[in-house]
Amino acid sequence: MDKLEYAIRQIRNCDFCNGTGNLYWSVGEDFDSEVCPCNPYELILDGDEVIWDNGLLSEPQLLASMEAN
Repeated sequence: MDKLEYAIRQIRNCDFCNGTGNLYWSVGEDFDSEVCPCNPYELILDGDEVIWDNGLLSEPQLLASMEAN
């Protein structure tokens, strides 16, 4: 298992952020977010897709994984 797969599995199994990798707060119109401790690489996920990987994948690998989907 590579670093990215391990990181995604760790995020998906987190009870603190409910598998999103980020913590969100809102009060009225005010909104704030921060990275959950389960997400040390600050990945941005959309469902099962990685939107931003902070360099865990090289660009050619990221493009190839998008084409495979």
